[in-house]
Amino acid sequence: MFGFGKKKRKVPKKEVPKEVVLTEERKEELLRTIFVKSEAVHHATGEEQAKIYEEMGLLFYELGEDDRAIDAFEKSIEAKKSIGEGYKTLLKLYNKKRAEAAKANNDETLQIYLKKMDQMMQVSKDVTRGVF
Repeated sequence: MFGFGKKKRKVPKKEVPKEVVLTEERKEELLRTIFVKSEAVHHATGEEQAKIYEEMGLLFYELGEDDRAIDAFEKSIEAKKSIGEGYKTLLKLYNKKRAEAAKANNDETLQIYLKKMDQMMQVSKDVTRGVF
């Protein structure tokens, strides 16, 4: 009735996704797309500019260029505060940088990324409240 003494079923663990290796063709495609978008971003303003920076950030992230991705995502958030894929990826990158700083016992860098994560939480609150 209550299940006392019964063996619990084991829940299979989720598989950790394997790291994807980029082919040379994909790298070239990503770099070409980034080049086109970097030209277009100078002619755009406001929301369109934010969208282009976010797309560039996602492309840099796929290439594994975390610092350039962070720069593009920060420019996107600066142009227009929004919570989308770029926001989530930027938080992920900040957390990664924070963890690296903690592992290296680099308190200065650790504090920088903790502060950046706090700023991102404020962006989330502002967007939720409709305050821009």
